Amino acid sequence: MRSVAKRVSSSEPIPDLRDERLMSRYASGDLSAFDALYARYESPIYGFCVRLLGDRDAAADAFQDTFITLVDTRSSYRPRGRFRSWLFTIARNACLDQLRRGQRQARLLELYRPSIDDSTPSVARSVESRDELARLLSPLSTEQREILLLHRYHGFSYAEIAHMTNSTESAVKQKAYRALMSLRGRRG
Repeated sequence: MRSVAKRVSSSEPIPDLRDERLMSRYASGDLSAFDALYARYESPIYGFCVRLLGDRDAAADAFQDTFITLVDTRSSYRPRGRFRSWLFTIARNACLDQLRRGQRQARLLELYRPSIDDSTPSVARSVESRDELARLLSPLSTEQREILLLHRYHGFSYAEIAHMTNSTESAVKQKAYRALMSLRGRRG
């Protein structure tokens, strides 16, 4: 199927634009702006989905749903907040849809492994760290895992997470605290 959107040229270099401006350009028909957004968020969104769902196939479905939603809603996009929070909210909802549909159970068996040789020392340490993270997070509820991943791994504030999860900041902090206490109890 051929795209009906036309490429819009601009004198501004794509990599230097803020996410919100790129999304506005994409909404106006600039397909190269989508390419730039996709390149920026492909790895973080997929990693979030894998870590939340614990299953690469389910994560791939949620990842695809996330970007399909971005494409489908581009014409109605209005930059009211940070694009990054908006996109992670879409990804979160796609993951929760996966769980609700019962296509996959919320289990954390393994995390995404890079396609490069795992025998490289720095890669081996990275894989070892991810395996340790998977082992530690697997007993937590999906909600607790989600909050810890968004805060610690992706750098969202508790206020941003509260907005993304339709909760209050104090409730998010309490859930994060309980998750950390649960993890602390399992380590010792």
